[in-house]
Amino acid sequence: MKKVLPGGPALTICIPTYNRGKRVHALVLFLKQNLLPLTDDVEVVVVNNCSTDGTREMIEPLVGGAIRLINRTEFLDTAELNMFHSLELCSGEFVWYHGDDDIPTVETILSLIAMIHQDAADLYVFNSPVIDDDGVVICRRMAHMRTAHLDLSGDSLIETAGFVFMLAGISNVIFRREKADVDVAWQANAIQPLYGHVCWFLACFARLRTRIVNRPLVYYRNSDLPKQVAHFKKVAQRKNVGDQYFWGIGVALQLKWLVERGAISASALPRIIEGRRDGTRFKLMNNVIHTIYTQVSESIKYSDARFSVDQQVLADIRDFFVSCDLFAYDLFEPIEKMNEIAMGKRSKRELKELRKDFGQLYSLHDIDIYRNHWQGERSGYQIYRMACHWVAIKPEIKGGIVNALSVIDLEEQVPFLLVDDDFDVLVSRAAVYAKKYEASSNTQTTRLLTELERLGEQHIGLMQRAVHEYTHSVHIYRQATLVFRKMSRLVAYPFETFARLSRRLLRR
Repeated sequence: MKKVLPGGPALTICIPTYNRGKRVHALVLFLKQNLLPLTDDVEVVVVNNCSTDGTREMIEPLVGGAIRLINRTEFLDTAELNMFHSLELCSGEFVWYHGDDDIPTVETILSLIAMIHQDAADLYVFNSPVIDDDGVVICRRMAHMRTAHLDLSGDSLIETAGFVFMLAGISNVIFRREKADVDVAWQANAIQPLYGHVCWFLACFARLRTRIVNRPLVYYRNSDLPKQVAHFKKVAQRKNVGDQYFWGIGVALQLKWLVERGAISASALPRIIEGRRDGTRFKLMNNVIHTIYTQVSESIKYSDARFSVDQQVLADIRDFFVSCDLFAYDLFEPIEKMNEIAMGKRSKRELKELRKDFGQLYSLHDIDIYRNHWQGERSGYQIYRMACHWVAIKPEIKGGIVNALSVIDLEEQVPFLLVDDDFDVLVSRAAVYAKKYEASSNTQTTRLLTELERLGEQHIGLMQRAVHEYTHSVHIYRQATLVFRKMSRLVAYPFETFARLSRRLLRR
């Protein structure tokens, strides 16, 4: 049943932009030609952040009806600030911040509007494909999914969608405007600008209804890592922080803020599994710790004060991480000693050994990214507590356990993978299936042995028949050629006798 929306349209597509006039012109032109004729439930708002490339002149001819252009008079130095200040300009029940270089999918937008009318969720996250700077498809999905959508709330959101990839792409996320508190956005942004919008989304929506939709809302443009790093090195210089700060200490402080606000639980942190654009997955906490290690290493290498790591800040982050996951304690030990070298409290002669210790320890800790999900073994099944369900899985599953658990909306693959909301029920089911599996395996083994025995007997019988036939054939052959062999002997005998006599005479 279609829900009647109060006042504005169902959706505002808000496009913050700076000096990408040709890009945003192409995007608005596409939406005007392909989307707006199909629906009255959408408005498009372009927010021009004091561009100097003629953006205003390019967009103004397209303005009218459902398309508006806002030209800022004061420059905002980050995309996040432009986003936060733009919220008040949106009148839709839901807001979609659309990257000006991403490519939307009209059919999915229309499906989204239908879900909005059905009041399906307060936050929508889409499983979009990723393209590079040239528009070439890198991967067709950000997460491994099998079903049409996944409804969740609470810690399940960050455990499933992560923090630095799927949720970080602004074009993947649509949210209910009345639930988005801009004051919270300013607090999140004060920690650090990068991923400030992710903190804002989680702080406002983590405890509300989220739907992860397994459809491509956009083709999300994502630069390769060296290009991203080069860009944020310049930002780091402006902010007077180390080159690794945003992905290490910065993310750690953001996670700490979210836990302190009650947006996420401390126990959820070690279970946050992130995706990469190549489709691989990793544990966020481990990655953050390794980045902090890299920043401390750079503080020893470079004399510039912006690379230094405050000892108290490092201790606070260590205490926070350890309070979430005791495994983190061992990883911080060599990092803290290295920071003492950077501060002149230890000899640099220890550095090589400390780096070696951390490298070996980190590789061992990072082997099993689902370590904190694991809850033991029952009836030959490995038990895991995943974001939305309890899971029992057999090591023999096709592709292995890690590959099977990479699917965020797990479905049963009896008897190799069982899913349940209750631990005790899952364990009981695992025991039943283990017996069935064992009985089935025994039956199959018996059948196999019987079949092998039957085939063996057939093989022996065939061999015996072959030997008999061969012997019989030889016997017939000898009988058939007896006269010929006798005649040949009579003819050859005189010549053989003459040859022997000749050899004797010659020897004399």
